[in-house]
Amino acid sequence: MYRERFPEGPHHTRQTILKVVKRLRETGCVTSRHRVRRPRNVGRKVQREDVLAYALTQPQSSTKMISENCGLSKNRVWTILNESGADPHLCRACCQEMLRDVTGGATLR
Repeated sequence: MYRERFPEGPHHTRQTILKVVKRLRETGCVTSRHRVRRPRNVGRKVQREDVLAYALTQPQSSTKMISENCGLSKNRVWTILNESGADPHLCRACCQEMLRDVTGGATLR
């Protein structure tokens, strides 16, 4: 019947059709189980402070360097720096001031 209705398409094998029918009878649903995946941020969550702290300790680092060391994408690092009013190549004093604002006064040594 499927081949008659869709003569031009790729056709499912008999085994596939039987598997879907069996699943429908057992579960009442034709779709396979929803795959449970591990959340993307299962490890440690990198906070803005981490990115700014790295930029502070390595003032000449690029977004690529920061992203590799913090485990984030370059786009995410760039977003964090821009939201903080920073630039990857800021002077140490400017970056330290922004880090102080983010951490509530704590300073890094």
